[in-house]
Amino acid sequence: SKMFSADRRLVLDRGFDRAVEIVLSAFLSEGFAVEPVDGGDLHQRCAAVDRLRYTELEATLPELGFVPCRRMGGLPVLLGCRIALFELTATCTLVTASSPLARYPRLAVLVPRLSDRVGSALQAAGQGASLEAA
Repeated sequence: SKMFSADRRLVLDRGFDRAVEIVLSAFLSEGFAVEPVDGGDLHQRCAAVDRLRYTELEATLPELGFVPCRRMGGLPVLLGCRIALFELTATCTLVTASSPLARYPRLAVLVPRLSDRVGSALQAAGQGASLEAA
């Protein structure tokens, strides 16, 4: 059976700040509403000298926003996408995008444009900045 691309990965040949700008711009251009969820320094709990930043974003399509997840105690947004960016080096950033909808293939079939638009946003983000995509 065809998977709904539960997890997609992209390595951008860009510094963290620029990668965040590129990814935000790509998802906003595809019509997603994007909200920050979490972020900080990956080394907060250890004695590493170098900072390695990360951020988590939630991207949702406003037209699919009939599920009142926010008002129900922070349930994950089913009809959305969780984007995470991880600073690997000063000039290299890992981007991951995952959708909870992937666990429900029959439901995913009903909203194919979500997967298509996540793919389009990641493809746009990777234009000229990508080392590899998986």
